[in-house]
Amino acid sequence: MDDPLLWSSTDQERALRVIARWYDLDFGSMTDDVEMILELASGSERVLELGVGSGRIAASLARAGHQVTGVDSSEAMLESGAQRLRESGVNVVRADIRCLKLDERFELVFFGLSTFQHLLRREDQLAALGSARAHLADEGRLVIDWTAPRPDDLDPAPRALQVEWMRASDDGRWVTKQAMQEFALVRDCGCALDRSSAVAWITYQYDAVGDSGSVHRSLARFPLRVNLSVGEMAGLLTQAGLRPVEWFGSWDLDQPGEGDRLIVVAVEAEGAA
Repeated sequence: MDDPLLWSSTDQERALRVIARWYDLDFGSMTDDVEMILELASGSERVLELGVGSGRIAASLARAGHQVTGVDSSEAMLESGAQRLRESGVNVVRADIRCLKLDERFELVFFGLSTFQHLLRREDQLAALGSARAHLADEGRLVIDWTAPRPDDLDPAPRALQVEWMRASDDGRWVTKQAMQEFALVRDCGCALDRSSAVAWITYQYDAVGDSGSVHRSLARFPLRVNLSVGEMAGLLTQAGLRPVEWFGSWDLDQPGEGDRLIVVAVEAEGAA
């Protein structure tokens, strides 16, 4: 499949089932983004994570004393973090974040680690922002964390798989992760780039080596929205009835341009319908 806009929920779940198997080995040691969300959640009793995944961030928030609800549509990701989520007391809701309806409002709502970039179409992005806004308490805040645009995001040149890490899994196997990014091509013309949508195909390859030396290889390929700028995000927020109040460029809350992340804090716009 070369057209990312034909990507279905079934395709997504198939890819996530591969990723979920190795998600904690890949991201479990990350703490910088967790510490940032903990800081931004200070003073917030009720917290909602849209795209909770395996609960890496949500569980830390719950253990810190927040009342946390985590929403995700992926059975595979929720299964991978089921014990963590249960033991930390996170309220888990399996649902589509684009059409979420909970009977509760939250002082903090957030999209963690590039979750927002899985929303490929503008209408999907606006629907998810609408869900976030609908669940904000009075004076509540929305936080979105995504990968800052990079010079090679729109590079049409073919790329080879690059080794990201080699680590020992819990069962004693050595696992190597390789990854690559390919800019999506227009469906009707395989040599032309669809720069307006700025969607890339991401490939993860995991090789797990057993005691006998046999290698088990698994592949996950999925589309991701890239090259999402501050200006475009500001426009999306405005259209969704939200107003950005702070921008950051890293998990250390540096200014935009001083890191490889973009983080926005937004509130409901005054007089928004």
